[in-house]
Amino acid sequence: MKDNHINKTKLHVCVICAETIKPKLLGLDKDGNKHYWYDGNNAEPIANGKCCDNCNSFVVLPQRFTDLQMSIMERK
Repeated sequence: MKDNHINKTKLHVCVICAETIKPKLLGLDKDGNKHYWYDGNNAEPIANGKCCDNCNSFVVLPQRFTDLQMSIMERK
């Protein structure tokens, strides 16, 4: 297995908290090269851009659930 490092030129900054988004290891290819996901999560509806896992879990997803609940209540 090869020792691949994270490509720092592909790192993004969270549009919500301004911290660096940590890449996620997707797995290894047949040659043992590591592949990473660098793009984080969709920050909508809080912001336009990408966000880190922490902001996605504690800011974005709760807002999406609230928006969904409000939409359901408006239909009644």
